[in-house]
Amino acid sequence: MQDDTSTKPIDEPWPVEGLQSVPDCPVCGSSQRTLLHDRLKDRVFFCAPGTWSLYECGDCGCAYLDPRPSPDTIYLAYREYYTHASPKNDGSDAMRFSQWLKRSMANGYRNWKYGTNLKPANPLGIPLALAFPAARQMLDQSFRNLHRPGPGERLLDVGFGSGEFLEYAKTAGWEVAGVDPDPVSVESAVQRGLNVRHGGVEAYADMAESFDVITMSHVIEHVHDPHETLKTIYRLLKPGGFLWLSTPNIQSLGHKYYGRNWRGLEPPRHLILFNWNALIEQIQKVGFNSVQKNETNPNFADLAAKSEAIARGIDPYSSSKRFRHSLKGALANFRTRFHPYQTEFITLKAYK
Repeated sequence: MQDDTSTKPIDEPWPVEGLQSVPDCPVCGSSQRTLLHDRLKDRVFFCAPGTWSLYECGDCGCAYLDPRPSPDTIYLAYREYYTHASPKNDGSDAMRFSQWLKRSMANGYRNWKYGTNLKPANPLGIPLALAFPAARQMLDQSFRNLHRPGPGERLLDVGFGSGEFLEYAKTAGWEVAGVDPDPVSVESAVQRGLNVRHGGVEAYADMAESFDVITMSHVIEHVHDPHETLKTIYRLLKPGGFLWLSTPNIQSLGHKYYGRNWRGLEPPRHLILFNWNALIEQIQKVGFNSVQKNETNPNFADLAAKSEAIARGIDPYSSSKRFRHSLKGALANFRTRFHPYQTEFITLKAYK
């Protein structure tokens, strides 16, 4: 990704006819709110036009854009989105040695923990992951904290993006399916032999009680009607199945420290930003009877590095994590042991 943003459309206005007014909180319906950040722009991928205002609900504490892109024009925010990239190539010829070594260590742990057969793989990754909890937590979250599947267990990934996780899960023995609103991602996945559909989770409305697990990694903040999305997911799960979900936390330490420069804001693609209590309440409202919270915070260092790049006005994906970010991450991990609802992400399992 280039650092030069002179040719990017972020200084252009969003089409007026493509704006949707949101006078009330889309999570709880309250009209009480305060302006949290104004004049926000897409300083993550530099591909979305428009200037945006983010409000904080006075009742549930969630944050939401008003106005926001309409469902018919939201595609304008994804023209150079990361899902257009192909999955990472595990071939050593395409990677520097340091990258190859890191990948092989991670795959060594994944193969041992999840039953995959990923390559390159080094079994030394197992004791290293066990010795460093933050690294292990990152690897487990990347695999959605799954169990090893039994015969015929089915998984649906909502918003599968590059399709890399679907390929991981398939290698581990899951019968996988996916859905994504990006036609480029869908076509790429089809060409790689994955069972996918185009659209939102409603594209699988004909498969009630068909899935043992449904995963949503950084998707719910992108949808216009999260309550309806959760209702549909509940219907698609088998009794006893679970939803795995992860999304940025508006009450995180990162947002507290970096404010309008926090990587988790990502306007205008992130339409709604939840907090722990409000999201759990929504999940329970649609029928889920048990919520298992993952209150670890291994992501702070990476988000800190990207947030600082955003504050400097440079591409957050051209900057690398440094020692000071790792130190900040270690301090954040310690703090969130006592304040678990300040994690960067809300990550949980909800059981039907």
